[in-house]
Amino acid sequence: MRIGLVSYEYPPQSGFGGVGTYVYRLAGALGRAGHEVVVLAGPTDVPEEWPQTNVTLHRIEAYYDPPRIPGMRFLWWNLIAKYLEKFHRIVWHWLKWNLASGPALAAIHAKTPLDVIEAPEHAANGLYAGWMRRWPMVIRLHGPWDLFFGINRTKGAALNRLLAWLERRSCDYAQVLTAPSRTMAAFMFERWRLPEMPTPVPNFMDVPEFPAPLPAVGQAQRIVCAGRLERFKGQDTLVKAFARIAIQHPQAELILIGPDQWSTAFTFSQLIDRWVPDAEIRRRIFLTGPQPLEKVQEALRGAAVAVVCSAGFESFSFSTLEAMAWARPVIGSRVGAVPELLDHGRCGLTAAPGNVAQFAEALHTLLSDRALCEQLSIAAHEKARRCYDTTAVLPAFVEVFERARANFHANK
Repeated sequence: MRIGLVSYEYPPQSGFGGVGTYVYRLAGALGRAGHEVVVLAGPTDVPEEWPQTNVTLHRIEAYYDPPRIPGMRFLWWNLIAKYLEKFHRIVWHWLKWNLASGPALAAIHAKTPLDVIEAPEHAANGLYAGWMRRWPMVIRLHGPWDLFFGINRTKGAALNRLLAWLERRSCDYAQVLTAPSRTMAAFMFERWRLPEMPTPVPNFMDVPEFPAPLPAVGQAQRIVCAGRLERFKGQDTLVKAFARIAIQHPQAELILIGPDQWSTAFTFSQLIDRWVPDAEIRRRIFLTGPQPLEKVQEALRGAAVAVVCSAGFESFSFSTLEAMAWARPVIGSRVGAVPELLDHGRCGLTAAPGNVAQFAEALHTLLSDRALCEQLSIAAHEKARRCYDTTAVLPAFVEVFERARANFHANK
């Protein structure tokens, strides 16, 4: 098949979340399986990563010039664009890119006809392609904007709500809706009152054949948390929990990997001294900033414990899967799909989101009990291999694309 993947987020862009990682892995896996893949993505000022087999990448700018209708361009540039840029720069940037994606897809299709297109509901990236009604559409439910902007306290309520509404509308054009977990499928079915339950098809990765050994007793015991530093991800809870147990575990270190996007008023690094007044403990907390995926995986391979401390709903949690794949004992928030990945405690410990005492207790337990760590790490790796390895999941994606194509042509 010739498959189009439309996603503003695509590596090596930094500072984004799991959507870009997912699309990159899907493109690569489909290409290696012999399909022709065309990716339409947003701009980047970072050098491109190595090319992927059978994958053609098109990057377009977030720029839209309206049709030459009398008065339309004047209205666009002097009123609409000017004020939307002022009200919410990020949302407006995404909306411009969505408008630019339609003509770009038409030009790509003229040269390389596409059999089916997948796009995320996130940021309404698939809205224009669906509105054109030229291709079978699969919309992937990663996590709508209205789950994020309230917790992260982003400004511009009107544009935030507009983007969330457009995301919902993009689903109306899909022949098939998918979600990365059963939890997410059920949640969005109820939240958006969808006409049918989305098809659960999990995110995936190439899971190593053998589990990585845990750090030896006597080595540094690194606690690793990977993800954007933002209220939604809840790293403040983890920092406070670490401060409670640090004296009991002098070899423990806390490594936070990800861009600092805490708020427009304060960075995470500015607030951490307030949360951890003890200078000696503070010196054992490291903020690495954003890192390439291979660096994140390297950090997880050397970790004693991995933590996913999200405060908001997680549709899947790539961070949890990465930790499981490298056979790390995981502490995860009981939110969204995290308990589903951890098999409700059989592949890791869970704690209530935002509960410092429970996260501190879980950290203390794992840092004190080597046998439990080994038990959880083996169970996590076995489940990752069985349920989330590329070879186990990719056939389900191909089936979804074939079903979307059949539904589209049956209804023409």
